[in-house]
Amino acid sequence: KVVVVDLGINDILRNPRLADPDRVLGGLRTLVRDAHARGLKVVGATLMPFKGHRGWTPAREAVRRQINAEIRAGGVYDAVVDFDQALRDPYDPRRLRPDYDSGDHLHPDDLGFAKMAEVFDLRTLEGAGQAEL
Repeated sequence: KVVVVDLGINDILRNPRLADPDRVLGGLRTLVRDAHARGLKVVGATLMPFKGHRGWTPAREAVRRQINAEIRAGGVYDAVVDFDQALRDPYDPRRLRPDYDSGDHLHPDDLGFAKMAEVFDLRTLEGAGQAEL
């Protein structure tokens, strides 16, 4: 009845010419539209920080922030979980908190995944209709 979407960083990292926030947001909205057509509610996550990763640049950071602003504003998903806020380093919000970083500066470690589970509000799963798969 509910799908959770945690996508977007790969779209920013792959090809710098394709790291267009409007294209990424368009792709996310297409996923949501397709899910809605099947009666699914969509909970989406903000994009987590990745400074320190070999692909990070200030331009890509700006794209990530633009996408997150639109997600937080409610312009993409039915409900939002803010993994960016939960896992970012309070001293440098462009980075994962060191204790949540697997070491590649992109993926959370076990403690980071535990924090993600902690901040995911299970009430966002309520109110979904009958899915037609």
